[in-house]
Amino acid sequence: MQDNNNDSVVVSGIPDPRHTRGSDDDDDGSSDTSSILTELGADEFLPHFREQDGRLFHSHGDLPYPLPVDGKEQVRLNAQHKILCDLLGSHYVGPIEQALAYERGRQKRVLDLCTGTGRWLMDMASLFRHVRFSGVDIVPIATRRPHSNAHFEILDVTQPLRWPDGVMDFVHARGLSLAVQNYPEMLREATRVLRRGGIFFSGEIGRYVAFAPGHLGDPAVQAPGATRFYQVINDLLDRVGLHEITGQIPRWLLDTGAFTEGRIQEHLIPIGDWHPSARQKRLGRAYLEARTTFAESLKPFLRENGELSEREITDLIAGYIRDMRSVRGMVGVYQTVWTTKA
Repeated sequence: MQDNNNDSVVVSGIPDPRHTRGSDDDDDGSSDTSSILTELGADEFLPHFREQDGRLFHSHGDLPYPLPVDGKEQVRLNAQHKILCDLLGSHYVGPIEQALAYERGRQKRVLDLCTGTGRWLMDMASLFRHVRFSGVDIVPIATRRPHSNAHFEILDVTQPLRWPDGVMDFVHARGLSLAVQNYPEMLREATRVLRRGGIFFSGEIGRYVAFAPGHLGDPAVQAPGATRFYQVINDLLDRVGLHEITGQIPRWLLDTGAFTEGRIQEHLIPIGDWHPSARQKRLGRAYLEARTTFAESLKPFLRENGELSEREITDLIAGYIRDMRSVRGMVGVYQTVWTTKA
């Protein structure tokens, strides 16, 4: 089992069970002070984790998140965060500066769902020092030393959120497709806690083989190993309710009837060093490394939920990695959606 380093992993607080949604003890009825949140003691961390195949996983048995949460996975999450920020050229898309602009007499707030290591939240908290940031996840792997305008909580985003209606100016939901079985239900809660004029953001990387323009072809022919990998992984994830939902998110947002203007974009992430641009080449190398770690980290999930032998699992992952390294033009597709609450 890999030991967590106290400088890079860990948490902050959990909701006090006496707190009820909608209580009012500050400007917006959603205080993050010690009267509402209790800090985890050192002996309270271990129950949130379990060990399997030499990796550390969350211990919440009813939640099907398939990846480890140990140091190696945290390195991957932080690397992926940097890749996505470099890809976009920013930590956000949409009119976020306008939504978070200082207003005298009103505290601006941001909620980061499934915050993971909390790297996005901490970067944003540095950029918007007047805004209060809350990051939630089921495991305590965010920093112990957040900025003064940031805090982290252990919270299951598949359950009702603890905040009252209309208190958030921005709800950030990146990479939830591997954690949330009922996205529309989660979306209803996110919509509820948003203020009018607040922004909801979704960012998801598609679980399928894709090619850049000019490299079009049949994935099953050009990248059979990667195609087979996604077929197996998506089938197993479907069985535990973690469907490939990227394309459905815009429709679900529309179905709420709660949002007005917005934008859907697909951003292509090169895989490997095939791209002629030096910047894209660097991005592609970093993304290849991150996806390689992602595939290797799925081994325990494949062993536990699949019907493959150890040799078949090894061959499946090797085929995926081989295609990523050798097939020119392969990309990851990062879909971003932002929309404003009416």
